[in-house]
Amino acid sequence: MIQAAKEAGFDCIEPTKVQLDYFFSAGYGPEDVKELLGDMEISSVGWLSDIERQGDARVELMKEAEKLFEMASSVGSHAVEIINGPVDWHAVDCFRRKVPYEGYRGLLGYPQEEIHRLMTENLKELADLAAEFGLTLFFEPLCWTPVPSLKDAIPLVEQAERENLKVVVDFYHNYIAGLSAEFLSRKDKDLILGVHICNSRKPDDRVPCEEIFRDAAFYEGAVPIKEWVEAVKATGFDGWWAYETFSKREAEEDVFEFADYVYRELKKLVEN
Repeated sequence: MIQAAKEAGFDCIEPTKVQLDYFFSAGYGPEDVKELLGDMEISSVGWLSDIERQGDARVELMKEAEKLFEMASSVGSHAVEIINGPVDWHAVDCFRRKVPYEGYRGLLGYPQEEIHRLMTENLKELADLAAEFGLTLFFEPLCWTPVPSLKDAIPLVEQAERENLKVVVDFYHNYIAGLSAEFLSRKDKDLILGVHICNSRKPDDRVPCEEIFRDAAFYEGAVPIKEWVEAVKATGFDGWWAYETFSKREAEEDVFEFADYVYRELKKLVEN
């Protein structure tokens, strides 16, 4: 992955904790990551899940956070992605259909005011912990959760009042949640850490699970990619841009050829 990104021309990568754990379990360490990177940087490491956890689960959340922040810091990352929940969309599907679900349900069914209060408190504590490791956090709201988009997430980030707490503009989740390019164009650029360009199929009455709705290639979905890129650029944002794909077809592409294609398309979109 790193070599393909290098050859394509990227100046940073965004690995997940799963990828890093796999690398470290093979006997490698943080210095090996840095050697492979060379002049490249790690923009962020993903991700800390279900950040609204309460009670005993909140204690476990903070333990997971400390472990992840330490890992991210050790490889020279600048930031860590955090996402709300329930991450498992089946929980939302069962909640909608009023059938039992044995897994983590998050704050489904809580009053919205209480959801916002609890999440804001968790955001504050997570940001304070991340600051001890010199990290910035960026919040990506998931579109099937009680806080589904930046329209809901940005007020929570602002209320948390932490300089190292930002958001990421993810095209898929915000498109599914009904946001528009006009909405994005009016956001404060200083709150945006990065952008995830990605596509989506058109939403319907189903829970927007990623396996189905994100099976769309770069320009083959329903998101008006060029219009949304221009909207973000209109804010004055000058941070990093990434492409995310859940496309089954793109997953089978040659990694070097695909990385080159993505880099060229991102460059045209962002610099033109």
